[in-house]
Amino acid sequence: MAERPPSASLPETVVRPSCRHPDTGLDLVYAVNDNRVMATVVQSCRLEQAHAALLSRQAKRRQLEVSTLSSLYLKEKALEEEYPGIGFRDAIGGREAYVLGHRVAVWEVRDVYREARSIAGTADHFGWPEYLVKCALAYATEFPDAIAAERAAEVGA
Repeated sequence: MAERPPSASLPETVVRPSCRHPDTGLDLVYAVNDNRVMATVVQSCRLEQAHAALLSRQAKRRQLEVSTLSSLYLKEKALEEEYPGIGFRDAIGGREAYVLGHRVAVWEVRDVYREARSIAGTADHFGWPEYLVKCALAYATEFPDAIAAERAAEVGA
């Protein structure tokens, strides 16, 4: 198994909510926050023209550079591969880790686990198999700061 990169390098999300779409007036989930200094590596890849056009349309809709959206998608896909059962979605505080196939955020699973004090009790609470709880807890353990920020954005605490 390949060594996992330091946790501090992966959960940093460079997009934050903060503005409105000029045409619709709706809140945008993505706005680039360039205040953070983080080490980056330039990578290159080839896309079929149709997929490049799709990515470009999505970036334009979110008012992001294509490279910023590509980086976000690639990071999230890498995390989804490392933590099967975890996905990412738009939420009140930006992007949020959640349990695939369910509407439950990883921070919610962690909160229930803290109350139930067991994987079996947490799985029973949600009516899930234990492996889903273990997956969510593994992600929460690896990225506690990201999970705390997601929880704080949702519940204001």
